[in-house]
Amino acid sequence: MAQRLVVLRFLRRWHARLGIAAVLFFLILAATGVALNHGRDFRLDGRYLHLAWLARWYGIKADPPKNVFRSGRHALVAANGRWLLDGRVSGENLPQPIGVAEMADLFVVASDSAMYVYRHDGGLVERLERLALPALPLQAVGSRDGKLILKTASGTFASADAVSWKPATDQGMSWSQPTQLTEADRLRLRATLTPGITVQQVLLDLHSGRIFGRYGELFVDLMAVILAALSLIGGWLFIMPRHRRERH
Repeated sequence: MAQRLVVLRFLRRWHARLGIAAVLFFLILAATGVALNHGRDFRLDGRYLHLAWLARWYGIKADPPKNVFRSGRHALVAANGRWLLDGRVSGENLPQPIGVAEMADLFVVASDSAMYVYRHDGGLVERLERLALPALPLQAVGSRDGKLILKTASGTFASADAVSWKPATDQGMSWSQPTQLTEADRLRLRATLTPGITVQQVLLDLHSGRIFGRYGELFVDLMAVILAALSLIGGWLFIMPRHRRERH
């Protein structure tokens, strides 16, 4: 009898300790699970965390901003798939731009495979890709006499509306070129242009333990074993006293 009492006390003590240790883990597991189940409602795959330490944790190399493209009143700084357009972040996972050029009512940012058309207030009008462009890859962009000029591998083309294109000459053209940022501007813009990781990815990795690498996965496995042990010990502690009372 005394030995059984010692076992019961030992099990109750460790059941409580393990339960307390597991509370925080299971709260995180439940919270991340609920969030992931409603990921589409919360648009978690379209929300990004831009934290330098998180990018380092994921092993993502962050390139500091180096250059700025300028055209009239517009300025563009790009790094790590982010564009800082006239001081405002414009989108995620964007290509490296090759230049900025103004038209009468619009201005454009060009990469080697696409062209982004903006209003002068910074609102995106349209993204033009292969079928809407005269040729690819784009090599340079500029403007002349209110027209947009594109230099491509197949020649030079001009357009007054960024829709219809005609062959043109590049004689006397001044193409959009980047200029180096000052060291102060690089330091100031580095945090803004830090690489991003989606909230959904972070929650998935936190939920599975992968955010801590191989040891994180093993820890989650261990907590699953502890949960099973807690359930078995709790059931045994509940049944044994009732069993003894029924025998007496």
